[in-house]
Amino acid sequence: MAMALTSFKLGKKAKKFSRKALPLSNYMKVSSVAFPPVKAWERSIPWGMLGNDTVGDCTIAGLLHLIMGWNAVAHAGTPVTFTTEQAISLYTAITGYDPADSSTDQGAAMTDVINYAIKNGFYGHQPTGFVTLDVTNTDMVKAAAYLFGGVYFGINVPAYIMNVPVGGSWSQPDGADTSIEGGHAIYIPGYGRDGATLVSWGATYTFNWDFWGTYCDEAYALVSPDWIKASGVSPSGLDLAGLLADLAAV
Repeated sequence: MAMALTSFKLGKKAKKFSRKALPLSNYMKVSSVAFPPVKAWERSIPWGMLGNDTVGDCTIAGLLHLIMGWNAVAHAGTPVTFTTEQAISLYTAITGYDPADSSTDQGAAMTDVINYAIKNGFYGHQPTGFVTLDVTNTDMVKAAAYLFGGVYFGINVPAYIMNVPVGGSWSQPDGADTSIEGGHAIYIPGYGRDGATLVSWGATYTFNWDFWGTYCDEAYALVSPDWIKASGVSPSGLDLAGLLADLAAV
């Protein structure tokens, strides 16, 4: 029987500016990127809830899922997994959350989580930098998902998706309750002509680009050694040297 999402948590705070977040448009013109119309980087792996059914650590869970996705593609022989305990430990380190005091479960800003990962790493996995995406430009989102192995993004959550069965579609149906429940951070491992796949609450879902345009309010592409194969390039063939040099100078 399909499970509804009514007991699951959110936790993304309002979008927060970071001077380290450079616009992807500084480095490429979307029209010059030969990204395929359909790309599925997602793999059938045990994503795990990573605590987001009990606390508002979606920003941590979403980034851990991205790391898992990178490694499932670029390093298929050495899969990466994380535990709920590890996710909640990061949540504590970044936000001050105390499991003994529920009032400290206040969520986190996506950029704070990214910057912590860049500075300290997440259990040996350390992104080098990140770029911001124009959320109104779906071609840029597709190009970034293709080149960087996924997009880490945030939405304002309409109430109706809290009852979408696991594996279902978040595209807005007629007559849906669109009141906003809060913010949520998730990751896109693949996209198509009409929408994309996302990983949230330990499972994959789909949405159309109308949903994205209505509810997405921030999106980032991360640069990481996890997306680099032994050959020195990413599965998408991207040479990251110039971007890495600029990010190191910020």
